Amino acid sequence: MKNLKGLLLGVALIGLVTGCGNKEQTLVCTDSQSASGVKVNQEVSMTFKNDKVKIINMTVDSKATSDTIKDNWDTFASTMSSQYKDKKTDGITLKTTNDKKNYSYKVSIDIDLDKASKESLSEYNLSSITKSKEGLEDVKKSAENDGYTCKVK
Repeated sequence: MKNLKGLLLGVALIGLVTGCGNKEQTLVCTDSQSASGVKVNQEVSMTFKNDKVKIINMTVDSKATSDTIKDNWDTFASTMSSQYKDKKTDGITLKTTNDKKNYSYKVSIDIDLDKASKESLSEYNLSSITKSKEGLEDVKKSAENDGYTCKVK
């Protein structure tokens, strides 16, 4: 299963962005993968305003699809909890939700680039995102090449 920081690095690569036009636009990209008895659904939403990405929201929802993972759910959830700790600081909020009943573990991260410190962005491998010159369409194309399905809203 992908590491959240690795996923965020991927977002940085697809999201080294500046928007297009002066109006606000949102690019929403989704992906779903299954491996080792776990289905992982990802959604990345990037809000662009005045030619720059301002907000990034990412959700990674891991759901057990095999009895082996379900039988060992507490171990799976404990491993996830040790890797992803709830955090709210400097324009970055990370929240985890363990739904034992439905064998689902969700990690959500919200980043406000106007409020996030350089140190916090660096922790998630997003330091260069505020300096990129790529436009929304470039980011959309790159994400789709990486297997995501994207829509501009």
